[in-house]
Amino acid sequence: MTKSTPFQLSRIYASGWRAGGDCTADDPAEIAAAGDRQNPHLSGDERDRWGEGFRAAAMSHIGPSAKAKK
Repeated sequence: MTKSTPFQLSRIYASGWRAGGDCTADDPAEIAAAGDRQNPHLSGDERDRWGEGFRAAAMSHIGPSAKAKK
């Protein structure tokens, strides 16, 4: 398997962000579980970057009290 370039990883993050924007969960643990279920990447940097994007987008729409549960 070839290592992803920084540009490819940025697109993978963006893909996770788009998916996370549709997440309706409002609890950080539920968001993490949803991201793990929906992540299309099997392992490595790609899986990590997609998950980062998903969590960032999903967390951006919940209130401060819910974010404190992190």
